[in-house]
Amino acid sequence: MSHLMHYPDLMVCVLAAGKGKRMRSNLPKVLHPILGKAMLEHVLHTVEELQPKKIAVVTGDGSEQVRAYIGQPANLEWVIQDRQLGTGHAVRQCENVCTEVTDIMIVCGDTPLLRCETLDRLARHHQHSAAEVTFLSARLDDPFGYGRVLRDADGNIIGIVEERDATDEQKRIREVTSGIYCVKQKVLFDLLAQVGNRNAQGEYYLPDIVPLALQAGMNVQAVDMDDAGEIRGVNNRRQLAEAERVMQQRIIEDWQLAGVTIEQPETVRIEASVRIGMDTIVRAGSQLNGSTCIGDECCIGPYAVLENSWVDDGTRIEAFSHVVDASVGGSCRIGPFARLRPEAKLDDQVHIGNFVEVKKAVVGEGTKINHLTYIGDAVLGRHCNIGAGSITCNYDGANKHLTEIGDDVFVGSDTKLVAPVKVGSGATIGAGSIITRDVPSQGLTLSARPDQRHVPNWQRPTKRSS
Repeated sequence: MSHLMHYPDLMVCVLAAGKGKRMRSNLPKVLHPILGKAMLEHVLHTVEELQPKKIAVVTGDGSEQVRAYIGQPANLEWVIQDRQLGTGHAVRQCENVCTEVTDIMIVCGDTPLLRCETLDRLARHHQHSAAEVTFLSARLDDPFGYGRVLRDADGNIIGIVEERDATDEQKRIREVTSGIYCVKQKVLFDLLAQVGNRNAQGEYYLPDIVPLALQAGMNVQAVDMDDAGEIRGVNNRRQLAEAERVMQQRIIEDWQLAGVTIEQPETVRIEASVRIGMDTIVRAGSQLNGSTCIGDECCIGPYAVLENSWVDDGTRIEAFSHVVDASVGGSCRIGPFARLRPEAKLDDQVHIGNFVEVKKAVVGEGTKINHLTYIGDAVLGRHCNIGAGSITCNYDGANKHLTEIGDDVFVGSDTKLVAPVKVGSGATIGAGSIITRDVPSQGLTLSARPDQRHVPNWQRPTKRSS
């Protein structure tokens, strides 16, 4: 936005009480996720950007689930609609909390594609035109299902008619109401008190305040939307998928404009809470989910999956790697086919190679674990080299135990470290060893069933100069 939005005299009512029968789900409709956030969460995030005085959310079926998911933000009021008798009835339930404000904005909890810029235009037009009632309208090629905006021969608004109650001629009207209104607080509830339910559904329709306001000589305005797709409601799984497709396209385009290269964007998933630094490349088929945060100049994928993870600058997450609830330092190389599980914490310049799994482990700077290895419940120092096929045997069948490895340790291939066990800095463990006791610093430790022995003055080989 080009200006800071702040509407201290505005209250926003979010209507989220619908049953959502067409979703065919035990989950309340407004909690169905789109790119990692519930529909209602997207709507609340949008209206919060207006910085209104407060927000009221009207819930009905599944109210406890909705409240448990959203929590209790400081400026949010919960309102119950115990009987679903229409949108007008839903707004009336807000009367006791809609105080100390000049205007009330009404939005729907199942319109996740709505943009804050659009609501800002609505609020500004409403204030500047001194209207009592202002609503968003749109022109659709296929207006089926929406209320039609009725105008006279001079183009003046004379009413709104719902699809169910419209005549065949009225159904051919392409201008529709969005269901999104801004109304003066001092007139809203007086108008709602006059709304009847003599219609096909026996419900109290919010749009019926428009003809009532006109009859009373009030100023009624309509703001034409730039993008009619924003009012698209979600009532079934097909519409849910379509809304996610549109939102995904928006998110990808925003990141492209922010300096992120996204290869084959139609194959990539980037959820709404993800953050990505400049000059990072996201390759085909990759998924960035949850609260994942990626630094500058990283390379992700192809076909990598990251969820709720931190990746610092200059790191490469190679093909088919899976990173969940993990933290990766700068200039690391992960994969291909690597798996970082929850509480994996990697320092800078760490290498995690193919078919290596790390879980609840700290890995120090410059350490390399390049092949076919499991590191779990462990602390590894700096500049270690862990050979292929090595395992920290952390589970005794009942409890997990810790393996501690110092700095500059070399662990030979196919070594088993039976926790709890400590390996001193500078130690070398011969390939194929089974380590059941602490290993002293420096020197070479070997084991072969059943004995383990230590060579204290052994020197590690050095590379021959070419």
